[in-house]
Amino acid sequence: MKREDKGELIADLHQRMTQAKVAILTRFTGLDVEKMTQLRRELRKAAVQYRVVKNTLFRLAVRGTDKEILSSHMEGPVGVAWSAEDPVSPARVLARHAKEWPELKIMAAASDGKLWGPAEIQGWVSLPSLDGLRAKILGLIQAPATSVARLLGAPGTQVARLLQARSAK
Repeated sequence: MKREDKGELIADLHQRMTQAKVAILTRFTGLDVEKMTQLRRELRKAAVQYRVVKNTLFRLAVRGTDKEILSSHMEGPVGVAWSAEDPVSPARVLARHAKEWPELKIMAAASDGKLWGPAEIQGWVSLPSLDGLRAKILGLIQAPATSVARLLGAPGTQVARLLQARSAK
């Protein structure tokens, strides 16, 4: 790879890491091409980008970003998954495939300047999706209003029942 190409790659990766909400390092040694293609396809569907990058280039690219703490985990062949939209979606896809394929290992993640280990990343997987959280919040907001409307309507309903019972007699 030419020096100019390396510079462009570093600048591009630096920009992407700055915009990313989360970056997750994986070790993929032993995965065959078919599995790797399937993994990349699933990550793309979840709006996650995945790239295998030389360690030195990645260290240079994350310098000055909140993902710089990942530099200490860069040993051997490493793949990086990141998302600029949903911080949990890369963890979900990677964790699902890591269960199926023991060759795929989740090493560490960086988000908002914090380093997360494999156990914490597995905890992310149990979190509901962003849409699921929004639905729960909306339900919590609507629940009191629904209860108030039901309570306010109850006396009117009782009066109507009373009048109906009187008219039936």
